[in-house]
Amino acid sequence: MKFLSIVQLTFRESLAKKTFIAFMGISTFICLLFIFALNVDIVDGMQSGLSIFGKEVSNQIDLTKIIYGIEGGLSVLLYTAGIFLSLFATSNLIPTLLKPGFVDLFISKPVSRFQILSGRFLGSILIVALNIFYLVIFSGLILSIKTGIWNFGFLWAAVIIVLSFLVLFSLMTFLSVISKNGPLSLMVTYLILFFSPLLLARDKIYALLSSKYFGYFFDGLYYALPKTAEMGAITQFLARGVPIDSWMPLWSSLLFAVVMLGLSGYIFQRKSF
Repeated sequence: MKFLSIVQLTFRESLAKKTFIAFMGISTFICLLFIFALNVDIVDGMQSGLSIFGKEVSNQIDLTKIIYGIEGGLSVLLYTAGIFLSLFATSNLIPTLLKPGFVDLFISKPVSRFQILSGRFLGSILIVALNIFYLVIFSGLILSIKTGIWNFGFLWAAVIIVLSFLVLFSLMTFLSVISKNGPLSLMVTYLILFFSPLLLARDKIYALLSSKYFGYFFDGLYYALPKTAEMGAITQFLARGVPIDSWMPLWSSLLFAVVMLGLSGYIFQRKSF
């Protein structure tokens, strides 16, 4: 069994799970919702009427701004829901790998333990990427075909969503290798995900703290943990065509993922099964 075989096995195992089928079904429903919710009348290349969920929008408003605004809001929705569902759907893939009997099948083959873990990790990323790109591309095509406005920045939202999932899944992989407990790993990862907006607004929290050392503590957490809130903002900016002031949240979060994967591989290699 080689590295690519592990990736393919993980991919097939993930597709067999009902959660991924449900994820694909939800994605399709959202896209179909846009087909029936958005109605644009174009006459001689000019907008003559626009309605969203049956509500008329003034034709004095620039159609391009409206579509970019819709795609910006949609990107935030897809970012939040996509990551939440993807983490839930993949939470048991690493713990399942570590189960007695299952892991023995892998380590008995002429393949390193790091390749086993990284193959499992990559397979999980691929199945999530398939769902995310399907949702973003399908919904983007619907908006573009119905309005005639092609916003390729919206497609970059899929890339950022997948990278954000990769960062959080690296943390969940690390926790799973340590605890062998999928629900625990998922809960801690969700906690980090929801705690990120608070760290982004930590300046407002400082006024409530009784000691400056708490401020140092929150600063340390901000720079050490994934910056999912800011990566969500980057997703929206790309979809709306707004310039990005700083890519630091992205590259620092990816650095966090590299560290988590390195530690996971090291611990996995030293575990006895």
